[in-house]
Amino acid sequence: MRHDLYIKGVATLVALLFFITSFGQDTARVGQLYREGQRLLLKTGYEKEDMDSAWVIARQIDAYSRSTHYQMGIGIAKLLTAKILNESHRDDGRREVSQEALAILNQYGTPTLQAEALIEVGGTYHNKPADMEKKIFYYKAGAQRYLDIKNYFSAGSMLEYTGELYTISGEYKQALKTMDSALILYKLTGYKRLHYIYSLMGSAYMFMNDFPNALRYNIMAIETGEKLHETSIIMSPIYNRLGMIYFSIDDYPPAMDYFNRGLKIAYLNRDTPSIQTIQMNLAYIYRKTGKYDIALDTIRAAEKFYTHADSDDSSEVATRYLYIYLDKQDYEGAAPYFKRLLSLYNRHPNSPSAAQFSRLALASYLQRTGHVKESIPYLVAAEEETKKREEQITRKVMLYHLFYRADSAMGNVQSALLHFRQYKVFSDSLTNIQKSRQLASLQLQFEGAKKDQDIQLLKQKSALQEASLQKERIFRNVIFAGVCTLLFILALTYNRSRLKQRSNLQLQQKQEEINHQNELLKKLLVEKEWLLKEIHHRVKNNLQIVISLLNSQSIYLDNQDAIDAIRNSQHRMHAMSLIHQKLYQTDNLATIDMSWYIRELVAYMRESFPTETAITFKLQIAPLELDVAQAVPLGLILNEAVSNAIKYAFKGRQEGIISITLITIDDLRRELCIFDNGNGLPPQWNTEENSTLGMSLMRGLSEQLDGTFEVKSRQGTIIRVIFPAAQKEMI
Repeated sequence: MRHDLYIKGVATLVALLFFITSFGQDTARVGQLYREGQRLLLKTGYEKEDMDSAWVIARQIDAYSRSTHYQMGIGIAKLLTAKILNESHRDDGRREVSQEALAILNQYGTPTLQAEALIEVGGTYHNKPADMEKKIFYYKAGAQRYLDIKNYFSAGSMLEYTGELYTISGEYKQALKTMDSALILYKLTGYKRLHYIYSLMGSAYMFMNDFPNALRYNIMAIETGEKLHETSIIMSPIYNRLGMIYFSIDDYPPAMDYFNRGLKIAYLNRDTPSIQTIQMNLAYIYRKTGKYDIALDTIRAAEKFYTHADSDDSSEVATRYLYIYLDKQDYEGAAPYFKRLLSLYNRHPNSPSAAQFSRLALASYLQRTGHVKESIPYLVAAEEETKKREEQITRKVMLYHLFYRADSAMGNVQSALLHFRQYKVFSDSLTNIQKSRQLASLQLQFEGAKKDQDIQLLKQKSALQEASLQKERIFRNVIFAGVCTLLFILALTYNRSRLKQRSNLQLQQKQEEINHQNELLKKLLVEKEWLLKEIHHRVKNNLQIVISLLNSQSIYLDNQDAIDAIRNSQHRMHAMSLIHQKLYQTDNLATIDMSWYIRELVAYMRESFPTETAITFKLQIAPLELDVAQAVPLGLILNEAVSNAIKYAFKGRQEGIISITLITIDDLRRELCIFDNGNGLPPQWNTEENSTLGMSLMRGLSEQLDGTFEVKSRQGTIIRVIFPAAQKEMI
């Protein structure tokens, strides 16, 4: 009977829908276009056709939004335009359009769109001291927007990048504090790819001269990356950083091992900057270990990747060549590189670091070749630069050693003593730093060895326990097998003594008849289940076709009431469609898991109603399975109540809560309750007198359930339906 009522209800609703008209396109179109534009921008590599298509989409969003006065759509169009300019590496107007997008979306957009706009504005600033404060400000603001909506992964990503910017700015403590926060957020989301942030933290500790933590975090970065089988471009600098740590304490074997691993990945990813850097580091180790020819070959391999003749890189290459030939005492081979370095130093405005490196190399060559007096101007300039900014201690050691040699050669005894004292102070300081770093390295090695020993002991204990358990299992199995064998013999003897040949033949005939009937019944059951699934599948497909036809029809209509009616009808049909979809996808053709169904329906409605209000759904669903005759009316009631709450309950409010409960009152009754903390029903509202289509439909569906329907306004709106348990449930 109920099944017949359900079929009639479906037929009536379908007939009604064919008489409803609608018009236009809603704001969901803007979201679809924006997602398509994003997809084009996120494709690997730069393709002009993709950029052109993205431009077309941005203009479509803008034109449509302006024609419908949809302010958030205008902001989205500007945001997409800013992203296209960024992807196209164009700075013309990018900051202005990003700021315009931010201004609009701050007023009309969602927190996610606001965060994206903040990040786009921040991306228009460079990693220069003058821009860094503003860049960090916008990225931190974007991270906060993500935190507000509990998007912890995106917030963590922005904080990680902000920490890297703090490191570039030299604010190492703030960098570590920010990256610690990012690490906490990553772990909240279960994110495993933490190798890059570990490496960044290791770099910050290295700049702070906290060698133990620098080494620890860089080792963690390598171990995490290798555990994930990471071979992407980010692994090259991670290997290089760890190599540089061992390099700084003259522990060359592990340094070369990490450099070579990083170089392999750099070549795999065609990472030119990493190839250059790592090749230069390897060349230095080969030089320090006396392998001069290999060092020269390594620099030649790196030199192929340098494209600018007058750059800091070219000065570094010439300097590296010069030092190798000086160590070989091949002054004739060093001469061309001295001339090249001198030319670059005189005509190219090097960075302070590169200029300092060049001065020391030029002075070293002049002293080695007997031109001590000519080296003095370079040493004086280097000392002046040291006073202006913090210099690496290794360069200070080299500077004052060259000063001491020059003074000694020229007979300036007093100056030589002064420079020798300075040389010894910095040399002793460097030695102490190296010793402390070596001790830290040994401590970590000891901790690692101790951990390995503990693991080995645990493995041995586990093996012993496993052996003991194995013996117990064998003993238990033997006893069990003996008992089973004895029982089997007794049963067989008892059976043979009682059974007669004639009885066996009769039983066999009866069994064959039973088997035959069972086979027929199985076939009938399979056919019935197949037919039921096919019916549910076709009903679901027909409902989806009707939804699609109505959606197509809505494009050509221009009446907002009609559009709203067709939206409501589509949602009602989707509520029914979900039930049929579940029925043909599972083996249970009789009942619906209401916990699954309500969550799916709520997720669909959350996506279907664009709103500026942040709505939180709280679900309390008892583990109930209802038949179709009850599930469909309940789904339609839920659809009406939630859609009304989304559309009308939170007007003028930024956030709201919709609570849905389905509980068992007792063995005979069930209760569905939908509550929102919105504005409530209008004053003097009378459910009987002010009956809308939605209210009438919910009341009629409640009567179909043989239940009671109640609407109250109390700090929001409460809709309560109490209905009897199905007979099938009570049996």
